[in-house]
Amino acid sequence: MKVFAFILLLLAPFSSPAEECEISGKAILWGYDVCFWEYETDDSIHPSVIDCVEEGQELIERVGSCEAKHTFKSRICDMAREWKTEGIDPETCISSDMPLGPSVREGGI
Repeated sequence: MKVFAFILLLLAPFSSPAEECEISGKAILWGYDVCFWEYETDDSIHPSVIDCVEEGQELIERVGSCEAKHTFKSRICDMAREWKTEGIDPETCISSDMPLGPSVREGGI
């Protein structure tokens, strides 16, 4: 029950509805996706993912939603480039509005 409440808390909106950003999706979902990429899992309650998401939440609170999404997307693009991930063009990864993980793509975890 605590884990469920924790996840709900993390999915609460972190930005005002008026904030516009060229990267679509919720910042916290980008945070989850970068953690899933980093730990090569899709387990949202994996201890390392939870710690990583908490760090992501702190980043969102510190720099704002849009800047955090840029940071998360940049990390994912760097990993995709390093791992030579099929289907992700390293030249257009940052400039594309394509969701790079299941959380953003599906709108939740």
